[in-house]
Amino acid sequence: MQYTPSDILNYVYEKELDTQFLLAMANHVQDFSIGEITDKKIEKRGEDFYLISEAYHLDIKITDDEVMTAAINGLYISAFISRKDDNYRVHFLVHQYPDQMKARYEEEITKDVVDYMIYGTIMALRLDTPEKVNAYLGI
Repeated sequence: MQYTPSDILNYVYEKELDTQFLLAMANHVQDFSIGEITDKKIEKRGEDFYLISEAYHLDIKITDDEVMTAAINGLYISAFISRKDDNYRVHFLVHQYPDQMKARYEEEITKDVVDYMIYGTIMALRLDTPEKVNAYLGI
């Protein structure tokens, strides 16, 4: 049987493996990790937007049209950094909630962030069967 990444995400939640999954990510299992850039700032300079993070020493121009449009429209944007082997990537997640109302939607945003990190791990490590998920988690 073939599984989609969404099927695998649902499996993780149905079997209540989300906490184990987050711990595996934190422990760099299979040499992969992903985490939210919690100190991120989206800053406008002239016509351009930049992702700023002191913790990760980032000051990078945002070039993704969807992310720039979200920034222009004042939507809340989460940023992530992932590492597979020695390759680092920055990812963005655009939320449907206004940036100025982040506190009001904190629970929904947190769920979106956790889903994104688990989903990103599923995709990066090609965890396309429940058996591969179980092996990743060591169960």
